[in-house]
Amino acid sequence: MNILSLLILVLTITSGCTGCHTNDDSQTDKKITYNIYQKTGVQDTDTLWVSQNDTAVFRAEEYVQHRPCSKAQLAMRYELRNPKDGSYYFIYNDKQQLIQEGKYTASYVYEGKTIEQGNFYNSKTYFYKKNGNLSSIHYQEDGRNLKTELFNRKRMVTEIIYFNKKSGDKEKVEIYKNGKRKETRIYTAFNVYHTIRK
Repeated sequence: MNILSLLILVLTITSGCTGCHTNDDSQTDKKITYNIYQKTGVQDTDTLWVSQNDTAVFRAEEYVQHRPCSKAQLAMRYELRNPKDGSYYFIYNDKQQLIQEGKYTASYVYEGKTIEQGNFYNSKTYFYKKNGNLSSIHYQEDGRNLKTELFNRKRMVTEIIYFNKKSGDKEKVEIYKNGKRKETRIYTAFNVYHTIRK
């Protein structure tokens, strides 16, 4: 029975890889389509490495983005097709940069309430500068903002901003210099804080 399961898995992965193409077929060899780690036990989680540009995994939609005090511009929105409940995703962009990682949950219980909308409720989102260097990592816990880490060009943390999970307001900002915490700002109101120096 185990040999049959293994054979089916190999055939599924092989046929899946030949059927997956990125939006730009000329650069298929340079892009990550997907990779799968299958569960080995009940406590284990499926892990998926996927590309945002893989049309078998994501549906891309162009939309007009409006921001205050700036021109409207075209942007892309990506929607996960047939997400696997309970699977841990590593999502990459067309430059092979990790842009998001987290566990997809079809329904989530928070403070006794069940949310029936599938999403990445506990995740990390990565942002990059135009030169490709890591700019920041944003953390979400229980579908709420938890903290944001900002980095310099040497990939060292310069600032960590902590948020109140209920209100979304800044609670605390830790400022770092040369990898060591220099000061902490504790917020009592919007833009009102007291500083603790180290």
